[in-house]
Amino acid sequence: MKKQKVLLFGAGVLGSLYAARLQEAGADVTLLARGARYADLKKHGIVLRCFETGKETTTRVRLVSEMPADEYFDLCVAAVQKTQLSSALAVLKKNSQIPVFLFLNNTAEGPQEMIDALGRERVMLSHGNAGGERDGHIVHYMIAEEMPIGELDGTISDRLKRIASLLEKAGFSVDLCNDIISWKLYHVALAVPFAYAMELHGACNIQLSHNRKDVGRCLDGIREGIAVLRALGYPVEPGKLRLAFAIPNFILVPLFQRVLRAKIADIGMARHLRNARDEMKKLSREFFVLVDKSGINTPVLNQLKDSAEKIQIKEFDGCKTAR
Repeated sequence: MKKQKVLLFGAGVLGSLYAARLQEAGADVTLLARGARYADLKKHGIVLRCFETGKETTTRVRLVSEMPADEYFDLCVAAVQKTQLSSALAVLKKNSQIPVFLFLNNTAEGPQEMIDALGRERVMLSHGNAGGERDGHIVHYMIAEEMPIGELDGTISDRLKRIASLLEKAGFSVDLCNDIISWKLYHVALAVPFAYAMELHGACNIQLSHNRKDVGRCLDGIREGIAVLRALGYPVEPGKLRLAFAIPNFILVPLFQRVLRAKIADIGMARHLRNARDEMKKLSREFFVLVDKSGINTPVLNQLKDSAEKIQIKEFDGCKTAR
């Protein structure tokens, strides 16, 4: 069987992890990287270290520092933050040979910017199901939940199934999503209040976990965000969110406090926030456009936002357990 040619655009945690896993699974991978990251990859290869096991692997892939404008790839996976999307699209659109671009970035604006640059039929959305951070040339990572993947029109197309099969072969659990646009919006509705609550506690999940009041405010802010999206006509995705946030706070707060003390909160939430503060600010601005459009009153979300924006962000100096 012919190898699938895959271009990974972006060599951060997700881009590096997906490139290495897809290469090991038999795909023909090209990774686009620049500057110091390109030099590290050229010298060391993709070095992955699993947070849970400590296992370290090294994978060599083909590296490029510029967009291969005239080369065919079966798929391009764009692993960039939302703050990098516009500049990435200016480069991605140079290649007219690629039939599908799979975007992993967060967004509360929907896919229109991607459609305008590449054409609707070439855009597909997903969400990375891993987190971590880079330490020099080493990528520390942890794979978490299923990654949703979907066509913009909600159909379960043959190409969607093929890409899902390729990702599953590389070790990623995949959920074929009928409304990926709503899924992405609800993820931002979760992320924005959480980011505000975290900033009130030095971007430390452990400190937040010890403050029952702020955990409760975080959950109430998420409920307000969900109400905003429902008022705008977006069905709750995934559906389990509706059930989870129907649970009263006297039950849900201690459960969430326990989650905040787990390794997944450190790696997938706190570390991501500390490495993506500019992105979270952009997503917040985007989400409050939706708040205004909905006409929904969001007093808790507003309060969290105002309180977090007054905090003087400092260099993270480690989590200190609250007394």
